[in-house]
Amino acid sequence: MKSVFLDINVILDIFLQRPPFYQPAALLFSAVEVKKFRGYLCALSYPTLFYILQKQLKREKAITILEKIRTVLRTAPVTEKVIDLSLSSNFRDFEDAVQYYSCIEQMRSARNTKHQRLAHAGYSDSKSAGFPGAPVVRNTRRH
Repeated sequence: MKSVFLDINVILDIFLQRPPFYQPAALLFSAVEVKKFRGYLCALSYPTLFYILQKQLKREKAITILEKIRTVLRTAPVTEKVIDLSLSSNFRDFEDAVQYYSCIEQMRSARNTKHQRLAHAGYSDSKSAGFPGAPVVRNTRRH
């Protein structure tokens, strides 16, 4: 099964229904739900998502959304190795570096997984987003 690694902005597009990215993001999430792809989210993303979601929605709704995400997506861990690689990287945005190396390490640990870069309408693929060769789907808009 092919894998896709979603960033925070893709998740926010879905659950805050942010135009114009809501529809392609929701289609991708649905494809993961029906197991057309194996979906991943960096562990770092959960507290950040909670912070943003609870500011715009009620706390209970934010928790419900995170529970839904957790049942659909697998969690890519943030390990000491991920932090070390992120600290020594050339990424301008540390959060992007952590997500990138979390993804890379997760994909290395899942050797049976075929890698695929996905580009969706309104999204940049991993190469043009500064994630060379990683199976990452991200929205270039910041939170």
